[in-house]
Amino acid sequence: MPCSTVSARLLFNGVVVVAIITALTLPAKSLASSNASSIAALDIRIVESLLAMNVVPKALTGSQTQNFSAAMLSDATELGLLFQPNLELLSLLSPRQILMSPNLTQITDKLSGIATTVSLTPYDNEIGIDPWHRLTDFTRQLGKYIGEKNSAENLVRESEHRLQILRDRLPSEQPPLLIIRLMDHNHARVFGSNSMFQGILEQLELTNAWKGQNNYLGFTTASLDALIDIDARLVILESPFANSPVREQFFAQGIWKHLRSLQRGDEIYLPANFIHFGALPSALSFADLLVEALDVSSDH
Repeated sequence: MPCSTVSARLLFNGVVVVAIITALTLPAKSLASSNASSIAALDIRIVESLLAMNVVPKALTGSQTQNFSAAMLSDATELGLLFQPNLELLSLLSPRQILMSPNLTQITDKLSGIATTVSLTPYDNEIGIDPWHRLTDFTRQLGKYIGEKNSAENLVRESEHRLQILRDRLPSEQPPLLIIRLMDHNHARVFGSNSMFQGILEQLELTNAWKGQNNYLGFTTASLDALIDIDARLVILESPFANSPVREQFFAQGIWKHLRSLQRGDEIYLPANFIHFGALPSALSFADLLVEALDVSSDH
C-alpha cells in the first residue's frame, strides 16, 4: 500500500476517534445544559476529557492547537495560551468553577479571586504508578468535581471496551516497540514506563523496548548512541524532523541510518493529532493509530 494512502488512513482514524468516544459516552443528562456553562478549563487534558464526556466549558485554553470540533466549541471562549490565560477576560465571564493543572500554581491566587479553583492532572511527581490507572483515576476525579460521575465512568468503560476491540485486531507476535519523537540530528525524546503510551501498550499487551529512566511525564531525551543497540520496531511521532520528505534526507545522515528498524524499513510514523502527555481521549487516539499502522503493515 502506498505510504501516502497509509498516512491518510492514519490521519483520518486519529481525527474521528474522539468523535467515536464522545458518541459512545453521551450521558442521559449532560452538563452542556446546566453546570458546563459556568466551567473554565485551563488545561488541555481537562478540555479533551470534558469534550469526550459531552461537556463544553464556558472558557478554555489551548483549543487552537488541537483537532477539536469547531461546532462543539462554538459557544466556548478561548482564553489564549495554556500558561498565560487572559485573566481579565476570564473575570468578565464569571465562571463558577476553574479547572486547572498544577502548572498554574503561580497564578492560583489570582484565579481564586475569580472563582473556586480545582487543580488536577494525570501526571504528578510520583514515579512508578501504573500509567493506565493514572489516566482512569484522573477521568473519575474530573467527573466527581463537575458532578458528572456517571459520564466519567462511561468514558472509562467505553475506552476499555475500545481497547479490547483493538487488542483483538492486533496481528500476533508483535516485536517490542520504541516510541520516539525526533528532537534534532542527534537526540530523540523516548517514552518510557511513566508515559501515556506505556499505559496503552500494556492494555494492548505490547512491549515497550525502552527500559531506561524517564521523568514523571514519561519521557527522557536520549542521544542516538543510547538507541543504536536496541532491537525494536520504531514508532516515530510526527515532528519537524519526521515529516516526509524531510525524514528521508534526515535519516540518510549520520548515525540514524544505523538504527535496526530503519535498516529493515519497518518503522512506523504516526501523525501529531493527539497530545503526547494527554488524557484518555489522546490515549485512545494513539491506540487507534498504532493498531491501524500495525494492521496495515502486516498486509505487506
